[in-house]
Amino acid sequence: MIAQSHTACFSGHRDIPAERIPKLRESLEKQILYLSEKGVTTFLAGGARGFDALASAAVIHLRASNPALKLILVLPCPKQDAKWSELDRELHAEIKRKADGIITLFDEYVEGCMQARNRYMVDNSIVCVAYLTRKAGGGTYHTVRYCKRQGVLVVEL
Repeated sequence: MIAQSHTACFSGHRDIPAERIPKLRESLEKQILYLSEKGVTTFLAGGARGFDALASAAVIHLRASNPALKLILVLPCPKQDAKWSELDRELHAEIKRKADGIITLFDEYVEGCMQARNRYMVDNSIVCVAYLTRKAGGGTYHTVRYCKRQGVLVVEL
């Protein structure tokens, strides 16, 4: 069972320009540390490429000095990474090994499973840390809109 009052989720784009990654990583770590000081100890990530992987790695990195931090992956289906590059699949496998828990919502890919994953994370969080650069369309855009409708605080990096 996830304690919503101590939980944050991540949502962001899969493709991040390489020159933005160092600053985004730094912003993520600062935000995770800030949230942990406010009592948020569990972080939900959707297991996607890009921002999800970056956020997951940040939690794993910070957990070394703060073991109270937990990373829970919320996967839409077991073979989410089936069409990814070998490098992305290897990174995904490493994150899965280092996660504190994995929740898989569907036994196989079904239409709408990604959106169901996003709603699950929002419904079990009090805050969403988002990397949103496009103000219309896409999964992150719709997730941020859902957060606002549900009263979940959104911190945009």
